[in-house]
Amino acid sequence: MIIELVEELNSNRTTLEDIPSSIMCNILSRLPTKACLNRKIVCKDWYKIITGSEFAHFRSSCSYFFVLLYGKLDNKRKDFLLLDLDRSLKVDEMGNLCVSDDSLIRFKSIVNTPHDDLYVVNECNGVICLKSWGQWSPYIVCNLLTSQQVIVEQFREPSCSVEVYGLGCCPVSNQFKVVRILKTMESYRCIAEIQTLGTNKWRTVGDAPTFQLRKSGAFLHSSLHRYSYRDNCLWSFHFGTEKFSLVPVPDDMKKELYTEVSVFNSCLCFSSMSENCSQCEIWLMKEYGVKDSWVKQYVFQVDSHRMPLLQLDTGETLVSYRNGVRLGVCDGESGKCKRVQVLGLSSYKVVACANKFCKVEQFDYFELSKNGIILEF
Repeated sequence: MIIELVEELNSNRTTLEDIPSSIMCNILSRLPTKACLNRKIVCKDWYKIITGSEFAHFRSSCSYFFVLLYGKLDNKRKDFLLLDLDRSLKVDEMGNLCVSDDSLIRFKSIVNTPHDDLYVVNECNGVICLKSWGQWSPYIVCNLLTSQQVIVEQFREPSCSVEVYGLGCCPVSNQFKVVRILKTMESYRCIAEIQTLGTNKWRTVGDAPTFQLRKSGAFLHSSLHRYSYRDNCLWSFHFGTEKFSLVPVPDDMKKELYTEVSVFNSCLCFSSMSENCSQCEIWLMKEYGVKDSWVKQYVFQVDSHRMPLLQLDTGETLVSYRNGVRLGVCDGESGKCKRVQVLGLSSYKVVACANKFCKVEQFDYFELSKNGIILEF
């Protein structure tokens, strides 16, 4: 499309400056992610368009789906690999993911923390929250596509332990926040604290439910969702009101220790294992907040969780499993699954990711590398 545009400009003796920015924004937003990153360094006007909020709006309506892999590439240190996918994705007979070089984007990170100690906490609007296993270690919040990061420091609280945490975004101010839950050693009371990025100050927002330690949360409708085994329910924390609320679950959903919560097809998704760990059920909440809208979408005959990522044109579903360290494709009718290989990756963590190109004012900004593909943060 870009080549055709240049040829038309030449024939009509029209320059790029003559094209309205809204039209150029629409055109550029349809390019693959790697092409967008390359176009950012073509000229100042294109850079301004691609990092603008209007571009992000156009981009969100495109058919591209993003899976972020964080792990060891070619058995070297941990780094990020973004897979730019769509529903036409193919898997060959050997189980290899068939993607072109243009669909693979490598990121080089220069975080001071040893990479083997880092893991992904959660993703929110294209922004990733990382943390090391140290309980009081800082949170590293970064946007790979804009090479931005901010460090959220923690200060040890006496007689307390950090139970769970997560990243979210306020729907009114569009400010990112990190929430953490502290448990007091004496009373075992759970207290929620929150920090708005850039303030360097933790605020207490009240009592909190008890969750499974270090289980991943799912951000949807301005809220971070987690499952509580003790209560056999889903809790949501809204980053606008900064309050917890219950999300209704189906009456026949059994109390399960082995559960995961995610987002699939813009719906809240709940995965649970049977008592003998031989069957995985995938539930979708078709209408957010409505109890009767829960649908049992899939039943997989497997021995570990399957979290659906992308519905393929073949009728199969791309999934992550084993706590997000494997990719697979599952047949919804037969319930059978097979592992998918990502060439060059020996181990990784799978994160479903949004495509947020625009810069975040709360973040410190770091320039792109010369080729516009290898980003450093």
